[in-house]
Amino acid sequence: MSRLGKKNDLEEVVTLIANSPKYRIRDICEDTIRDLLQEELKHHKRLKDAVKSARKKLHEIVAPYLGDPNYAWALQVLEESFSTRLVEETRKVCAQIMSMHASTRERLPHLGSFYSQIFELTGKPSEIIDLACGLNPLSFLWMDLPCKTSYRAYDLNHSRVKFLNQYFALQGVNGVAVWQDILVQKPQEPADVAFIFKEAYRFEKRKRGSTLALMQSLKVKYAVISLPLRNLSGKGGIGKYQRRFLDRLFKYGNWPTREMEISDELIFCVDVGQC
Repeated sequence: MSRLGKKNDLEEVVTLIANSPKYRIRDICEDTIRDLLQEELKHHKRLKDAVKSARKKLHEIVAPYLGDPNYAWALQVLEESFSTRLVEETRKVCAQIMSMHASTRERLPHLGSFYSQIFELTGKPSEIIDLACGLNPLSFLWMDLPCKTSYRAYDLNHSRVKFLNQYFALQGVNGVAVWQDILVQKPQEPADVAFIFKEAYRFEKRKRGSTLALMQSLKVKYAVISLPLRNLSGKGGIGKYQRRFLDRLFKYGNWPTREMEISDELIFCVDVGQC
């Protein structure tokens, strides 16, 4: 911190980065920027180098290469689908919107069986927390759960969070989307199941050991962690690396774990037993 002189200096840099159009991150939590900058200041003598490194990591966290819909358009077509009162029409539109983000797009072909296989291990949950959720809450119609199910979703993107809250209201789900950096401010709500889909490896790129710290803080019965078996270009062969990564995590956590593959996704159901 001394390299910035005062706390106010740090906040000025945080604000400067947050408002940078080059990185398209006006919607990102300032907690995230502040956390990255404080971490990088530990490893760089010059402020300029710390800011450069923080910006690079921020780009990976925002991940514009994963894609995002135009949320004004998405809300419009979603409202139109609900006005028809036809569930299949709403499913069709939700799938269309989810296809615009790489993570949920890859899951669409087997979405019908994805949750049924997971819930065979966890039981059907009454309370869900969805961490770094992306557009995953739009798959609620495929979960075969009642609308009274408590669904709390966390994401860094404010526009996405606003859209998801609009979706929950239209769907009549007992849900809320929260604009929060879960690695800085860890969720404390108890739940039956926590979803951590395709994000653990990105957590570790941001800060080694952050996934374990997050898991240890959760007040849930089960955490369902997934990792892709193929990279974004479609190349496979990364399953061994993913297993080694999670084996190390679970060894330190000492949790009972069951594993399965669903299409190109490696799924670990972790009996956290904290709720």
